[in-house]
Amino acid sequence: MKTHTATLLALALLATGCSAGTSVREAAVERPERGGAEADAIIVEDAWIPEPANPEVGVVYLAITNTDASAADAVVEVRTDASPEAELCTTETTESGAAVMRTLDEIPVPAGGTTTFVDGGYHVMVNDIPEPLAVGDSVTVTLGFASGTEVALDVPVQEMTGPTPDEADHGAHH
Repeated sequence: MKTHTATLLALALLATGCSAGTSVREAAVERPERGGAEADAIIVEDAWIPEPANPEVGVVYLAITNTDASAADAVVEVRTDASPEAELCTTETTESGAAVMRTLDEIPVPAGGTTTFVDGGYHVMVNDIPEPLAVGDSVTVTLGFASGTEVALDVPVQEMTGPTPDEADHGAHH
């Protein structure tokens, strides 16, 4: 009987410890709500702008999913209400290891796939911002696609934080 009681006590302590650890872990990965919208076969989500270090320049990160498994698409245009100067860009690493930003005419979104806009990869640059953006602000971003689809969404300005676990090991941009 002592062994049975000891086993039950150990299981109770283990269960209690696990549930407490789970709630702490869940609280640690909680993050503010980010922007999203969808139109036709395009879903845009996890959109945000880190609070700009330089008040005249901002960057938009997001994920675009093309639910049409039969046809690829591409982002070919971007507009914002924060500035008339927004452009599609990518960051590439040169042979010497230097990071270089390059403007793009389009960013592909594969059929049935997702393209992410992340630090060190594809992103939207917003230049010549006339009014500084602050945490809590929201910017309307409109993406135009080669298919003719247009998606407009509100993108929150949030505190700059380290990458989330899935962004940290995301070496490719799509």
